[in-house]
Amino acid sequence: MPDGETRDHLAETIAQLAARLGTTPFAPHVTLLPGLPGPEEGVLERARELAAELEPLPIEITGVAGHDAHFRCLFFRVADTPALREAHRRAARRFGREPDPAFEPHLSLVYGTLAPEVKARLSTDLSADVPAGFPADRLHVWRTEGVVGEWRELEALAWTR
Repeated sequence: MPDGETRDHLAETIAQLAARLGTTPFAPHVTLLPGLPGPEEGVLERARELAAELEPLPIEITGVAGHDAHFRCLFFRVADTPALREAHRRAARRFGREPDPAFEPHLSLVYGTLAPEVKARLSTDLSADVPAGFPADRLHVWRTEGVVGEWRELEALAWTR
């Protein structure tokens, strides 16, 4: 998750889009590994171990895109760097999974479904104001059960390596 002015700018962009489109706003973030099953304390324990293995890395935003998928409706593309791919690999292994070959780093702007022409217009509008990126140096663990507005952060863990 970004900090400071970058977080504020991205959160404001997400909130403005949500108000305009009737969707639910959420905190700006790049998902490293979704859907962590198991008891909360076990997930947090593995996340703490993972944070101890990770090194800070730059998140580079490279443009705007959208898919016909609820959680990838409209998003900022994130450069798929070797360091980010390695962080995903470590996260997957720490949680007993294989790395996802379809891992597509991104920072979502809208969750939902948009008509192609609306998505194209918003992509053009947003392309004029793409932030450069931000440093990632913490692992944020969220409980994402239920509707988006009910999601809550469990812990933010500094990357200690």
